[in-house]
Amino acid sequence: MNSFHIPSSRRRLLKSFLAGAGGILAGDIYAEALTLTPWQTEGPYFPDHLPLDQDNDLTKIIGGTAPAGGVITEFGGRLLDLDGKPVTDAAVELWQADNNGCYIHSRGVQKGKERDPLFQGYGKIATNEKGEYRFRTIKPGLYTGRTRHYHIAVVRGKERLLTTQLYHAGEPQNDRDRVLNHIKDEEQRLSVIRPFTESGSGKGELVATWDIVLGMTPPDPEERRGRRMGPPPGGRPPRDGAPPRNE
Repeated sequence: MNSFHIPSSRRRLLKSFLAGAGGILAGDIYAEALTLTPWQTEGPYFPDHLPLDQDNDLTKIIGGTAPAGGVITEFGGRLLDLDGKPVTDAAVELWQADNNGCYIHSRGVQKGKERDPLFQGYGKIATNEKGEYRFRTIKPGLYTGRTRHYHIAVVRGKERLLTTQLYHAGEPQNDRDRVLNHIKDEEQRLSVIRPFTESGSGKGELVATWDIVLGMTPPDPEERRGRRMGPPPGGRPPRDGAPPRNE
């Protein structure tokens, strides 16, 4: 499992540091190499009724007779702080559209579509002593106005540490997705676009590695679900898909 997302320009810089330091890499250089995972909008479809089953395998639900429809997809990595140290015992939450582009939300079913009752829609996992987390889910379906994406939140206790989204590399809608391209810093934008490749299982399943890097909790809080959390640095990004406007 790859430990960090380091852009190629910074990898070249690290190699020069390594050559000059006899292979010894200081902690502050590690910190400089890390790309902070950007804050992004939560969107309008965080579940307003959480499922009974909330584990990290969204492809099967308690009492389900079959797996969810769609391409089975796994992703995971480590939750890190600015110094590259693992963040342990934090909850990583995932919610997303099913294969039909529908969410488990009272307003999350697209017109003319039906929600897949076998898809969990939401899950969470606590990071272990190495900061590791992993989800088994499906490739998100499309809904009007957005590219394929996963919604991610990191919570410790009652504090929301991060809200962001994860994207599939190579999706044609990425170039015109308004929420993704709201991230002006190129390295941060690329840090949330990951290559999903075939797992080698022979079943067409996809897999990706994605490390989440936490920075300072933004200072300007807003109220949500009884928690205090901050918007992303530089202001609050636009909501995606919030009715009545198609965003």
